[in-house]
Amino acid sequence: MKSFKKFIGIFAIGLLYSSMFTLPYIKYIFYDGLIAATQLTNTQLGLALSAYVVTATIVTPISGYLADRFSVKKQLLASGFAHACLSLLYIFVIQNYLMTIVIWAGMGITSTMLFWSQAFKAVSISGTKEQQGKLYGFFESFNGIGSIIMNFGALYVFSRFVDGVAAVKGVIIFYAAATLVATLLLLILYKPELQAVQDAKEGAEKESKTSTREILQVLKMPRVWILGLIVLGIYGFYVGSSYLTPYFSSVLGVTVVFSGVLATIKNYGTRFVGAPIAGIISDKTSTTKFIFVSYLIMLGLMVAFLMMPASGSALIPVTILMFALALVNVSMKGVMFSMLDEVGVDKKVTGSAVAIVSMIGFTLADLCIHPIFGRILDTFEQAKAYRIIFGTLTALLILGTVCVVIIMLVNKKKKDSNNESQIA
Repeated sequence: MKSFKKFIGIFAIGLLYSSMFTLPYIKYIFYDGLIAATQLTNTQLGLALSAYVVTATIVTPISGYLADRFSVKKQLLASGFAHACLSLLYIFVIQNYLMTIVIWAGMGITSTMLFWSQAFKAVSISGTKEQQGKLYGFFESFNGIGSIIMNFGALYVFSRFVDGVAAVKGVIIFYAAATLVATLLLLILYKPELQAVQDAKEGAEKESKTSTREILQVLKMPRVWILGLIVLGIYGFYVGSSYLTPYFSSVLGVTVVFSGVLATIKNYGTRFVGAPIAGIISDKTSTTKFIFVSYLIMLGLMVAFLMMPASGSALIPVTILMFALALVNVSMKGVMFSMLDEVGVDKKVTGSAVAIVSMIGFTLADLCIHPIFGRILDTFEQAKAYRIIFGTLTALLILGTVCVVIIMLVNKKKKDSNNESQIA
């Protein structure tokens, strides 16, 4: 029963996680409709998202500090309510460019400062060290479920209106309502005290605030920084693989609609199966070993992918390879933060470690990959441009593989040293 309650709580976290990023990235689904409703230019809309990313980047370290000092549940609830209110406020200023920038910057705060590190720490403290892979794997799966529900729900709401402005406002209201519902579910379903009771039985110190000195010690852990590069390889590939969608339509010659369907299944459908299975496997072996083997599999798949001709004749094998890559990639993405325990990060400072890893693995990918790949597509002929993009993604996989090997060697050395100490 306790195990069921634990995963119900993680479902609530995953649902809230899904809802927090729907409005900031609304242009990914309703780009043309948003342009028409807001009467903003493409550049202005791009700058609004930039304001969000920059603000989120600035407050990410603060997120880690707060996650380790105060109740993560209270912070998640405050963030959810604030984000829903900010979303509703946007309805009244939808055609005001300056206020759009302010709202997007505000969402960078509400979806990050009291939410980002807190969400991952909430998952981590929901179970023991031996359960981390499974917890994070199911969290990723629940996040995928939430994303599909909210995206298709928003598409349905949009289709019910004739007027474009009203349709976009309806979608915004739907997103705000989804965030509010997810926040209420978190309030009811997430029970961090279940783990607190278990910790008490094991003689762990409870309700003790993490000191600033302990948080700063995380900055001095090389393995945390290396883990950031491992995450960069995983998440960077995930972000970069979004360019497979236009590759299918512009190079392989399939329709935009068919390409979009493939992208939806690739991005969300693969999470249902991949992430939970990855979590179970990681707990039975180790997340580090799972990530290492997965990197090797992805490198093999990418070599095969690069050997495929850039023409419609290769559509079937390329599609198979794309789904195989996506399945392995989302599986890695689902459990990668469970490596924190394996690199020696205490649960008390998980929030700070998540912030550091995210600054390297997530922020660098989000800030660099899109403009760099966009520049490549603008500079070279399409087929050649995509070859360069896929080569860059392969390089990210090589970087991640090397970093995992370093972690494995460091862990082995530490284990051998402990064994020698016990013998002595």
